[in-house]
Amino acid sequence: MAFPPPSVRVAAFTLTRITSSLRVQSPYSFAQTAYDFMGGMWAAELTLTHVSAAENAATEAWLAGLNGMAGTFEMGPVDYEGPHGKISADPVVAVAATARAQALVLQLARAGDRVLPGDYLTLGRHLHIVTGTEDPTPAFRQSVMLWPRLRRPVAPGDPVAMRAPFGTWALAGPETSYSGSQSRIRTRILQIREAL
Repeated sequence: MAFPPPSVRVAAFTLTRITSSLRVQSPYSFAQTAYDFMGGMWAAELTLTHVSAAENAATEAWLAGLNGMAGTFEMGPVDYEGPHGKISADPVVAVAATARAQALVLQLARAGDRVLPGDYLTLGRHLHIVTGTEDPTPAFRQSVMLWPRLRRPVAPGDPVAMRAPFGTWALAGPETSYSGSQSRIRTRILQIREAL
């Protein structure tokens, strides 16, 4: 499904990164061991802005169309205003990488383009955040580290959305509701998770 309708406007949000890593500790020596099972996903809680009755109806129709957790939609990072580095055009994958890889080599469009930590990008409809970078090469290639790990293998030439990144999301539960007051103020909170 496409992006949410214009009536879905976020007043406040909580963005959560969930990993499948854990740290266990011996109850005897207190020695610790970290395990990284290489899983990671996004989750969010969105508090929506009060809207008119007509806009509320559009939001209700959109949510009903999702059919609970079955439907998916695309949405960009809520508090993101674009790349922190200079990106004149969306890059492409420069070197093949396997699923679960954390490193990726991008082919930038031109000299001066640069990805910085904290930039978001989309590969295969999945949202990633850049956690580390190397300097671009004279051939306009730049190695970056990502979270979460790649969802699927990528090949040279695969498109990378950086100027308008987005992820694929689904409702986190089967129920949606909103509350309204006598003064007709409508309050709605949506729990969503990355659709994998």
